[in-house]
Amino acid sequence: MRSAIATLLSQKAGFDPGAFSASRLTRAIATRQAACNLADAQVYLARVRSSLPECEALIEELIVPETWFFRDRKPFDYLKHIVSERSFPGRLRLLSVPCSTGEEPYSLAIALLEAGLAPDQFAIDAVDISHHSIAKAKRGVYTKNSFRGEAWSHRDRYFQQTPNGFQLHDSLLKLVNFQQGNALTPMPAMTQPYNVIFCRNLLIYLHEEGCLQVLQAIDRCLVPGGLLFMGASETGKIDLTRYRSVRQPFTFAFRKLDAAQPTLTRSLPEPLPKTTVRASTVRSSNVAAMPPINRAVGARRNAVDQVASLPNLQTVIQCVESIQGADAGQLTEAIAQCKTYLSHDRTSAEAYLLLGQLYQATQQDSQAEQCFQRALYLKPDSQAALLYLVALKQQQGDHASGDRLQQRLERLQHQLKSQG
Repeated sequence: MRSAIATLLSQKAGFDPGAFSASRLTRAIATRQAACNLADAQVYLARVRSSLPECEALIEELIVPETWFFRDRKPFDYLKHIVSERSFPGRLRLLSVPCSTGEEPYSLAIALLEAGLAPDQFAIDAVDISHHSIAKAKRGVYTKNSFRGEAWSHRDRYFQQTPNGFQLHDSLLKLVNFQQGNALTPMPAMTQPYNVIFCRNLLIYLHEEGCLQVLQAIDRCLVPGGLLFMGASETGKIDLTRYRSVRQPFTFAFRKLDAAQPTLTRSLPEPLPKTTVRASTVRSSNVAAMPPINRAVGARRNAVDQVASLPNLQTVIQCVESIQGADAGQLTEAIAQCKTYLSHDRTSAEAYLLLGQLYQATQQDSQAEQCFQRALYLKPDSQAALLYLVALKQQQGDHASGDRLQQRLERLQHQLKSQG
C-alpha cells in the first residue's frame, strides 16, 4: 500500500515518490489510519483516493514545517540593499511559496520596513499547502525555535512576549496575506504580477514534471526584471535562457530576462560586480559561495548518521542541508556524507555536482573542478556543471578554457530552446 500511496501523492501533489523515506511515509500512513479508525490498509487507500481532505491530512502528516525567521539571512540582506538603493513607482509585490508557518513572509515584511519602505509601499502574499501551517502563520505566535541563527537586537520592536510565546505585533500581522493552496494548481496568488518571489526548498520534493509546472507558474507571474530566490540545491533547474544569476555570495537569486514583455513596474536594480571581468566571462553564472548548510529536516546528528543507509539522492541533499551552520568542520562532514553516497552510486551527476559545491565552499578548487567535470561527463547537458566550470576557469585566469566552456554552454542553451 505504501507504494500505491506514494504514487497517488505524486499524481495529486507532484511529490517525487522518493522525496520521503519509507519509514517516514509508513509512520504518516499509520497515524492517519488510526485517526480515521480504519484498520484495513486497502480501505484507507480507497479513502485517500476518494477524499481530498484526507489526502491533504496525509500530506500534513508528512510535511515537517522546519523554518525560522531570517533563515539564510543573506537573501534578506540583499533584498534590503536593493530596495534601499532605489525607489519604486506603485507598490512592491512579493510572494512567498511555500510559506510554511509564516516566518519567511514575516521576515520579508520586517526586511522591507528596515529598508525604509512604508507599509503601504509593498504587498506580500504567502501560500502553503498545509492548512495547519497557514493557521499558525495567521496567529503569529512563535517559540524560541523560530529565532535561530544570528541574535536579533530589535526583536522587542516586532514581538511581544506572552505565556504562549512571542506574539507578532498586529501591525505586522496585517502586512501578509496568507492563502492555503497547492503551487501546482491554479490559485489567485499565482495569477498576480510580482516583483519578488521566494520559492525556496519546494522543488527538492517534486518530480520533474511538478518542478516544471511550478517554475512555469512562477515565470507567468514574475514581472520582467523581477527576482526569484531559490534553495541552494534547486538552482540547476532554472531556465538560463530566461534568467540570470545575481551572483551574490550566499544568495541564490535570479533576475528574469524578457525584454519583449512590457514591464509592469520598474525592474529591481542589480549591484555592480566588485571586480572587473572580461566581456567573455560568465554571462549567466549560477556560481556563488556555498551557502550556510542549514535546512533542518530532523535532528542534526540523526540526519547525518542516517545518510549512508538512505538510497535516495534528494534525502542525501536534505540531510546534508540539515547541518546547521557552515564552519569548516561541518562542511567537511557534509563532504564525507556525499562521498559515502557516491560509494554506492558512482553514476550520479547530481551527487558529484553537490560534492563540487561543497569542495568549492572549502576552497578546494582542484577537487571541485574534478567533481564538476565528472558531473558533466555523466550528464553532458548539465548547464549547472558547465556554469561552475566556466566560473572556475575564469577565476584561475584560464580565459581560453573558460571561453570554450561558455560557447559550449550557449550552444546547449540554444539547442534546448529550439527543442522546447
